[in-house]
Amino acid sequence: MTEQFYRAFEERLRGSRVLIKERQTVYLPFIVPLKMLYASCPALDLGCGRGEWLELLRENGFEARGVDLDQGMLEGCDALSLPAEQGEALETLKLLADESLALISGFHIAEHMPFERLQQLVAEALRVLKPAGLLILESPNAENLVVGTNNFYLDPTHERPIPHLLLSFLTEYTGFARFKLLRLQEPPELAKAKRVALMNVLAGASPDYGIVAQKGAPAGQTALFDQAFEKEYGLALDTLARRYDDGLKEELERFRRQLEEAGARSREVEAAFRGSIAQTIQAEVKQAAVETLNETLRQQAQQAASESNALWEQTRQLNAQLQQERQQFEAQLQQERRQFETQLQQDRQQLNAQLQQDRQQFEAQLHQARQQLEIQKQQDRQQLEEAQRSAHHWHLQANTYEAQAKDVLSSTSWRVTKPLRLVMIGLRRLGRLPAQVMRRLLRPVLARAMRWVMGRPELKRRLVDRLRRYPTLFQHLRLFALNRGLLGPVPMPSMRQNMDMAPPVHHYSSQGAENEQAEDLSSLMPRARQIHMKLKKAIQEKGVH
Repeated sequence: MTEQFYRAFEERLRGSRVLIKERQTVYLPFIVPLKMLYASCPALDLGCGRGEWLELLRENGFEARGVDLDQGMLEGCDALSLPAEQGEALETLKLLADESLALISGFHIAEHMPFERLQQLVAEALRVLKPAGLLILESPNAENLVVGTNNFYLDPTHERPIPHLLLSFLTEYTGFARFKLLRLQEPPELAKAKRVALMNVLAGASPDYGIVAQKGAPAGQTALFDQAFEKEYGLALDTLARRYDDGLKEELERFRRQLEEAGARSREVEAAFRGSIAQTIQAEVKQAAVETLNETLRQQAQQAASESNALWEQTRQLNAQLQQERQQFEAQLQQERRQFETQLQQDRQQLNAQLQQDRQQFEAQLHQARQQLEIQKQQDRQQLEEAQRSAHHWHLQANTYEAQAKDVLSSTSWRVTKPLRLVMIGLRRLGRLPAQVMRRLLRPVLARAMRWVMGRPELKRRLVDRLRRYPTLFQHLRLFALNRGLLGPVPMPSMRQNMDMAPPVHHYSSQGAENEQAEDLSSLMPRARQIHMKLKKAIQEKGVH
């Protein structure tokens, strides 16, 4: 037998990969708790075939690999890049270390090997499994009479059917802590039917079964699997047989009631017939000549016999009618089922159309939202460009102000007035002292400053030009310099004429100061005006004292 023949055989008679993978999801409640016990959950699938179970394990987080003797079947695994290699199941298990796997599975391999090798395989699986690890073996169910007597032998590589009681006992005898029988792939509608036909009894039991055996472990670990192990799975042969017997009993009981009703009617006819005979005999004894009455009685007797035959015929017709009504009911049920399927298909098409329409609307809304987002991005980009232009403008403005400040600091007037600024700083500090102390300290400093300025004619000329704008201050400073011999004697009339000044300070009063015409300070900088006002105030306070 070629490798391609067996793969084609599996594709035709076992089912597609999608169907087999869907059927194998029944084992997920058993294997999912393993991930709570072991992080990697290493697993081995014996006889992996096309890799349906191997793919399902990897989708659920198991580190699974597979082995199979048939290279043609392994081509399905290679096409999906599943980790599978060619090898024999028992020999592969013997090479593994103790307690190295969390799960070992073998779907439809037990019926392919002699029973002695199956015993060895179960024993090796127990050795290799970790505590609470699972062994899953699936096989055709000989409890299904059609499978056990016919379908099983379609596969030329099958040895012989293995009853589930034998495989269950083998796992228990080998040393597994517990096992669970799963009857699989029975028709869903048959599982809920209360009345079944004879063919359902012969072919309706679950065509496959699986044994899930668990290795011993602490109670806290095995409790994770209790819910899956306590559930019942599938449809047994004895269940179908009991349903068939119950239905047959109901049919026989209904037929018996119909026969009893027909018998009661027959007895009524017979009683009437006997009454007619008695009347005939009485009439013969009384009047032998009453021939007409006898003829009538004979006709009544014939009619009674005809009615009796008619009752039997009616019973037969009732049975035929019952059979016909059953056939009509089944045909009507089939028709209603087709109508339901047609309606279901129409509803599905309408739902798909509605989903398509909703999808188009969603895509349109998404497109509109993207356009709005692009517009918003464009507006934000424009605002950012405007902000950058504004920042550039203020940067240029700041550079301009900085340049102006540097020009001021590097100007001749700023350097020339530096001594005056130093003097004013000293005056502000001295202003915090008492008046007598301030005057004693200020006079020597002012005298030395004047002497230093007198030694520099150009600086003296500039300071005099500026001080002339403030006649009162200029007069006080001039008197201060005269009193200390810093200037030569100058006639007072000449000085008044040259300075064009107001009377001396001691002739001023506060009222006169308030009435004095305000000086023009617009040509001075704010800082210079502030210094001028402070000097003026200090000189006025000195004149008052």
